[in-house]
Amino acid sequence: MAVRTVLRTAALTAIVLVALVKRALQNRRPSGRKALADGAAHSSGADGKSASTAGARPASPTPVRHSVQRQAAIAKGGPIDHAGSVAIVPNDAFDLQKTIFKTLSTALLRYIARAKLGNNLFWAECATGAIQAAYGSIPAAPSVDKALTDFMAEECDFAMEHADGSFMDHLHFCHDYSAAYYKEHSPRVLLLHSIMGVGTNCFPMTKDKLPRLKSLLTDFEFRHIEAFPSILRLLNAHTLLEELSANRERLDKLQRVSFYRVLDNEHLSMSGEDLWIALNFQVIHLLDFLPAACWASQMSEPLFQTFVELITFMQQTGRLKAHVDFDHPAGEVNVEGQPLTLGACIFRFLPSTVARKSQIKEITKYSKAIGHSLSYEIQWAD
Repeated sequence: MAVRTVLRTAALTAIVLVALVKRALQNRRPSGRKALADGAAHSSGADGKSASTAGARPASPTPVRHSVQRQAAIAKGGPIDHAGSVAIVPNDAFDLQKTIFKTLSTALLRYIARAKLGNNLFWAECATGAIQAAYGSIPAAPSVDKALTDFMAEECDFAMEHADGSFMDHLHFCHDYSAAYYKEHSPRVLLLHSIMGVGTNCFPMTKDKLPRLKSLLTDFEFRHIEAFPSILRLLNAHTLLEELSANRERLDKLQRVSFYRVLDNEHLSMSGEDLWIALNFQVIHLLDFLPAACWASQMSEPLFQTFVELITFMQQTGRLKAHVDFDHPAGEVNVEGQPLTLGACIFRFLPSTVARKSQIKEITKYSKAIGHSLSYEIQWAD
């Protein structure tokens, strides 16, 4: 065991050294970014999750090349703690102001966002090869109707969502995972989950486009897409899940839940059955926000907290219908391959209660700024 640990540490050290050399070359010549992509180690982009140039399935009708981390999740049917297989190196060129997180107001949450997103990921070759081989055995996701993709490209603004256009990678990952592991329902819900607003008050589509969007979707798809941003905010505010958890003994009597649409604060309502479907979509969506490695040292990260609380509740109550194989973080805290920056240290040692309070405060601020109500009501049968 000791020899294995030494060898793994040596391998990671080598990966980090390669990464640092590439960073030095990047600073010396304009083509440095390309050198990172073409080197021996496989690198993700500025957000740590943008598309990898290797390992994509060429036969897929969806022209998407998922990052190594996303390929691993799709191949396994759940997230993986890649500790020992990846080195995470801060990206000096990362600019939070070019992302949807530019509006974060508290210094704490901005530190967390930079620590989480402002990195390049360098993977061990053996890990990359195994992941890509497993990913290649998964059937390709169905293609998306051209009318819908044209609408997204020509009448909406998804370019603003993330730096380097990476938000489209996020949307396609959610779509492809849903197609593989939640076959009961349309994966197009997750392809369009943010079209009516994201948590930091970016709106890819204006309200006047609603009739056109509705004409391209089924009633089921539209109902879940318009509800998605509202349900996500209620989860991040922790009120909805707390009430559901407090009423576990009568979840079968949940008839309806009503809330307000983020886009325009219009009152919405869905059945209890639809709520469970919506929460399964939320579990899949949150998969894409988990750290690449060393989970036990990053449990204070707000979206990681939301994911763990939600999937635990769904598993314990028998409501998790999407296939998500998740191993809860356990054992000693491991920071192998993690960056040694101030932001990363704050991120790593911050009490989860402090991060949770900051998250709730920020969600409340964002909703108040656009006149969106975070109130909701659950109707129970007698």
